[in-house]
Amino acid sequence: MGNTPFRALAEVLDKTRPVLVQAHDFPDHDAIASAYALCELLLRAGYTADMTFAGEIQSISLSIMMDRLSIQHLPFDEALELPGAQTIVVDGSPFDGTVRRAAGELVAVIDHHPVTGTPVCPLVDIRPDTGSCSSIIWTYWLDSGEEADRTTATALIAGIQLDTDFLSRHVSKTDLDAHYELFFMGNYELAREVVRTTLKLDQVRAIGKAFTSSLALGSTLLVELKEDYSSELLSVLADFLLRLQEITFVVAVEIRGEEYHLSARSKDCALDAGSIIRAALDGIGTGGGHRHMAGGIITPAKYPGSKLLLERITRELDTYRSEHEADSKTCGT
Repeated sequence: MGNTPFRALAEVLDKTRPVLVQAHDFPDHDAIASAYALCELLLRAGYTADMTFAGEIQSISLSIMMDRLSIQHLPFDEALELPGAQTIVVDGSPFDGTVRRAAGELVAVIDHHPVTGTPVCPLVDIRPDTGSCSSIIWTYWLDSGEEADRTTATALIAGIQLDTDFLSRHVSKTDLDAHYELFFMGNYELAREVVRTTLKLDQVRAIGKAFTSSLALGSTLLVELKEDYSSELLSVLADFLLRLQEITFVVAVEIRGEEYHLSARSKDCALDAGSIIRAALDGIGTGGGHRHMAGGIITPAKYPGSKLLLERITRELDTYRSEHEADSKTCGT
C-alpha cells in the first residue's frame, strides 16, 4: 500500500454501491473520529457514504463531542438493511472480536490494533505501531490531495489525543505529523475540551468505592465496578490508578450486564498489555490491545471472580517477563 492508502481503498470500492464506514462496537472518540473523517473524504470523492456502529455511545464526553461537531450516524439496524452496501471497518476488526458483525459486505479493515491470525479481506491496513486510527485516516486524506475541513480536523485531533493520552502514550511519527498538521486546521481548544472526561459526582464516589475494594498482587492492581456506570469510567479509573507509585499494571473490570468489560493499563515498558490480556482471558473471553493499554470482554458465566482473575493476569505477566527477559534489559535505553 505504501504512501497511497486512499488510492488502494478506491480500487476495492464500487462507486455505484453505498459505502458504510463502521466503527467498532461501543465506540470511543478515536473510532468515531476515524469513521466520520473517512466518510467525509469518501463523500468528497463522489461516494455515497454513512457512518454506523453496533452497540451504543457509553461515553459522556463522546456524546458531547458528537453534539458539538454535529456528527451523525446511520443506526445499525438501518445499516443492516441497506441494499448492496460495502463496509469499511475502522478502529476495530471482525478478526479480533471488537466488531461482532459487519453491516454489509466487508471490503476493508483500517485499524491500529494488533490482530492474531491472518485477516481475510480485499484491503487490510493494520498499523500496530501507530497510536491512533485517526492518524491513519489522516494519511488517507493526505493521499487524496483533499484538505480536511475544520470539523473533520477537530474530530481527528480529538481521536489522536484520546488514544495517545495527549501524545504521551504509544506515539508514532505518524501521530506527531498528523497532530501537528491538524492543529492548524481544526479547533484545538474544542478538541481538548471534548476529550477531557466529564464525570458526575456519583461516578467519583464509585471510583473511591472501587479503590477501597481493590486487590493487589505485587505491582498489579485489580478493581471491580459493580454498578451501572458509563463504561468510560473503566478507562478513567485505570488511567488514574496507574499513577500510584507502587503499581505498574492496572486492570479495571465492570461486572454487570450481558458482557463484562475490562480495561488495562501498563507503565512497564518491557510488557505488552495487549498480549498479556489476550492470554489471560483465553477461555473466558476475548482481549487485546497495545503495549501500554488493552481491553477485553468476559463472558459473565465464565467470570472467575476478582481474586482468580488477578491470579490469571499475574501468571501471564510472569510468563511474559520470563519469555521476554531481553526486552527488560534494554527497556528505557
